[in-house]
Amino acid sequence: MNPKDYEDYQKNNVKAAKSQLKEYIQIYADMVKKLKSEDAVELEAVKKNIKDTYPTEIYFTLVDEAEKPVKLTITEASREYVIPVFTDMREYAIGSAKISKLFLDKLDLKVISPDDIAELAENDEYFEGFVINPHSQNFNMSRDGDF
Repeated sequence: MNPKDYEDYQKNNVKAAKSQLKEYIQIYADMVKKLKSEDAVELEAVKKNIKDTYPTEIYFTLVDEAEKPVKLTITEASREYVIPVFTDMREYAIGSAKISKLFLDKLDLKVISPDDIAELAENDEYFEGFVINPHSQNFNMSRDGDF
């Protein structure tokens, strides 16, 4: 979500605007279905839009009582994990309700920026990346913002 839209949401409690990134991810997903390949040259412009837009928005994630992000482990045996992030308040409301059922802790919303994600990647060797809108788009990005 655009930081200005989030400020407006906080001040006026107005419906938060859609995320540009969310829209690009949807275009990407629709094109992949039609092209049946993630390597198709037609996707290059959409991939560029996703990579260019990702650092300009803020995201929402879930944290526990210790203010640590919710970690979704990649496999049961590994320590590597991803964190769920949401592009807007609607995605957060739906996704957080579903994820909260998996945890016993009290979970809260936290605004997280791409810089925060980069810091997490720098400080935690087990952090593998994040999944955007896990219950709708389920779009994975690596610790350095690649997909």
